[in-house]
Amino acid sequence: MKGQYYTILALIFAIIVAIFAISNSGPVDISFLYWHYSMSQALVILLSAAVGAIIVGIIGVFGQIRYSATIRGLNNRIKELEKEKEELIQKVTALQNYNLDRGKEEGEGEKGAHSI
Repeated sequence: MKGQYYTILALIFAIIVAIFAISNSGPVDISFLYWHYSMSQALVILLSAAVGAIIVGIIGVFGQIRYSATIRGLNNRIKELEKEKEELIQKVTALQNYNLDRGKEEGEGEKGAHSI
């Protein structure tokens, strides 16, 4: 649901950028370092918006990769802790059984001592 809102907002923003570009379609001179170009202002606006969208997309992909790696690491940690928990439960059960058996033996020893 949240993704749909972002998609709708992105489409609205794209429409606004397109309307703005069409409204400003006169020629413009562009200089960058030693290069000089003359092109439509609409094309400059649309290319700038496209390059910005690509950069944001690339940053988003890297964020998703990092997020996925974190989730994978946490899932592995959960598995380790669940395994450790099971081992501890087995140890507790073994100790409880040992104490019960020991208590029974001591109880039998006391019975034998009383009968003498």
